[in-house]
Amino acid sequence: MDILIFGCGRLTNMLLPSLLQGGHQIAVLGPDPDWMGLLPDVPQIEAILTSEPLMQDYLQQGGVADADIFLALSEDDHSNLLSAQIAQHIFNVPSVLCHLNSPPLQQLYRELGLNVIGPSGDLLQIIQQAIEE
Repeated sequence: MDILIFGCGRLTNMLLPSLLQGGHQIAVLGPDPDWMGLLPDVPQIEAILTSEPLMQDYLQQGGVADADIFLALSEDDHSNLLSAQIAQHIFNVPSVLCHLNSPPLQQLYRELGLNVIGPSGDLLQIIQQAIEE
């Protein structure tokens, strides 16, 4: 399964071991070279350092057109929303999951049909269940 992750931070790095065990091909987009440097150096992971905020070119470079799953996991709610909507509505990625910290934004975008997850103790489990489905 091809998985594209927007955002490279604590959440992404905690999720990667289970994704690698599942044999998935993973591309990770992120602007922070320090976090990107912490990604495992394995053939299943492609790291793409982004220098400008959310360019559609970066999504295409990460393989959004062929992705089975898109995870928007950055720390910026608005960047997550934008990237998730591009993946869902422009590239028709079959499964899109968007992490949002803001409860009002969570409610609004759920009502608009986006699969939204908020911060919770079971966040990794929720993401893993979504991938398995």
